[in-house]
Amino acid sequence: NNAVNRSSPTPKTDTLITDYQFALIMATYSALGIFVSSFGLVTNAINIKTFISMGVDGGLNLSFLFLSCSEFVCFLAALGYEMAMAFWVTEIVTNYKIWFDIHPYAINNFFGNVRNCLFEIPVLITTYLSVAKCMCVVRPLHFKNMFSVSKTVWVMIGISVFAIGSDVPVLANMGVTRQFDKKINRTRPMLWLSPHRDIIKNIVWLTRDSIPAIISQAIIIVCVVVMSTTLRRSAKFRESSTPSLSHRGDQQPDSKKTSIKLLSRRCTKDRQVLKQVVVISIIYILGNTPKIVVFTALQLVPDLTLGRRYQNVYIVIMNARELSEMIMSAVNLLIYYKYNSKFRRQCKFC
Repeated sequence: NNAVNRSSPTPKTDTLITDYQFALIMATYSALGIFVSSFGLVTNAINIKTFISMGVDGGLNLSFLFLSCSEFVCFLAALGYEMAMAFWVTEIVTNYKIWFDIHPYAINNFFGNVRNCLFEIPVLITTYLSVAKCMCVVRPLHFKNMFSVSKTVWVMIGISVFAIGSDVPVLANMGVTRQFDKKINRTRPMLWLSPHRDIIKNIVWLTRDSIPAIISQAIIIVCVVVMSTTLRRSAKFRESSTPSLSHRGDQQPDSKKTSIKLLSRRCTKDRQVLKQVVVISIIYILGNTPKIVVFTALQLVPDLTLGRRYQNVYIVIMNARELSEMIMSAVNLLIYYKYNSKFRRQCKFC
């Protein structure tokens, strides 16, 4: 009986958000989510095409390509999630005068779980890229050949296996079964949740989402600070050790003028690299911080989960967090295009 009760997608009592208010909020989320998902699919398709055109000549380029591929798959799952949400909202708004053979929330929840585990892949890849770039900046000669293509492939495989495999226990404790739906007075396939799902979900989210999110955010912040300090120190050293063209003008030999121009370009390139890493890191932190806050709240309020008193609030909060993550992931094209000259030369929008 407990399992049957947990299968109901809408709780009997929610003192904070009624079903109708919930439907209006989720209709807005669904419309925004479909737009952001579609935009993310287009931008990441352009990213993938561009990175392939640039050639996989190193581990870092391969990481960026894999990052774009993983985000493309994430947005596919997100689009399925938002479409199912739109069907579910249609049922609620019409007071179930319009209903579907399969309860839309069952499909919505499946896509939601797939999307959540897939979104961990870009998080871990972003952390890996930050560490790799930081090491290459601090010790370029020592770590130049460390991040080879073969090693990067194994790292990407390991990240994917961890992110997807960690969600298997959660998916194993939920499913779709034929149940009687009082809203339409008929039997149809609906979401079923095991009574043990919450315990398993909390353990998985703690070990896969909460703790890694905090650790990865701390690592990225440290890497940005270290890279910023190192690049600025290098730029100051070059500027102080190289006479300026404005001081000596035409008296300098052509070889020295060429050397100064090359050093100036290198300083400019270093500043562009720093700006790109800082912007990507800031966007990651903005998208990652709500996740940490939400998962902390879930541990403090037991009824903030599926099938319990505050299910509507739970779904609204989770969708707000996931929408922010999607927006942050969808704008990577703009960052690459602005700060990566090689990407800009290869990028074609058709």
